[in-house]
Amino acid sequence: MRDWPALLLSFLAALAVWYSLKERAPVVERALSAPLQVVGLEGDRVAEGVPREVLLRLRGPAPLVEGTPPVSAYLDLSGAEGAFSREVRVAAPRGVEVLEVRPARVEGRVEALLSRLLPVEVLAQGVWVRTEPAFVEARGPRSQVEVAVAAIGLDQGEEVALTAFGPEGPLPAVTLSPPKARVVAREEPLFRKVLPLVLKAPEGLEVLDYAPKEVEVVGPREVLEGLEEVEARPQEGFRPGEVAGPFLLTLPPGVRPLGQVLGRARFALK
Repeated sequence: MRDWPALLLSFLAALAVWYSLKERAPVVERALSAPLQVVGLEGDRVAEGVPREVLLRLRGPAPLVEGTPPVSAYLDLSGAEGAFSREVRVAAPRGVEVLEVRPARVEGRVEALLSRLLPVEVLAQGVWVRTEPAFVEARGPRSQVEVAVAAIGLDQGEEVALTAFGPEGPLPAVTLSPPKARVVAREEPLFRKVLPLVLKAPEGLEVLDYAPKEVEVVGPREVLEGLEEVEARPQEGFRPGEVAGPFLLTLPPGVRPLGQVLGRARFALK
C-alpha cells in the first residue's frame, strides 16, 4: 500500500520550492511582437485598417517573461459597424505586468464582405497568354472588391500567382480563389484598329449611301500597320435598291472583324 501521507508531503515540499524559486527569480522587462486577433465580428463582416501585430512591453519574473510568454492581444469589435476606434486588449498571466501596447488603440472600418468574378490577365513579353481558369473569385471588403478590375500575374512558368488589382494598384485585402492560374497557351498578341469601310459597286451601279462607315478589326501589329481601309460587299450581292444584312469583308490573313458586320446600302443604276 502506498504511503499517501509521505507522497502528499513530498508534493507540498516541491510546491514550496517552486514558489520559492519564483519569488527569488529576477524581475525583467522585455519587448515583443504579438499577433493581433480580431474577435466579435460576424461571418459576413471584415475589419479594414487592423494591423497584423502589436508591440508589447512586459515586466515580470524572468521564467514567465522570457522565452515565449503566454500572452495574447485582441481587438473586440462586437457591435462595430462602419468606422470604429477600439482599445487593444492584452491577456497576460498573473505576475506579468503589461507596461505598453503599441498601438494602444486601433481605428478602422467594418465592411460587408463581397464576392465577384475577375478576369485573369497574365503579363508576358511579346505573347498573349491563355490561362485555366480564365476567371477567379475575388472576396474581400466591399469597397475594394467593387473597384477590382482584374486578377493579374507575371508569366514566370506554368503556374502564375495572381493578385487583385484596381485602377490605382494592388488590393491586398482581396483574396482570390484559386490564387493561381495555369498557363495553357502562349500566342502571338492581337491588336485592334478601326478602319474605314469601303463599298465598291461593280460597273453600272452607283453607291448612294451605306452604313456603317467604319469597322473594328484585330490582327498582328505589323499587318494592321499597313492596312488603311477594308473593302466590303453585301452578302446578298450588289443590285439596284436597298440591301440590308451581313457584309462580307476582304481582309488579309490573320485579321478578322470584332463580330459580324451588319450593314445597309442603297444602290442605283448609272
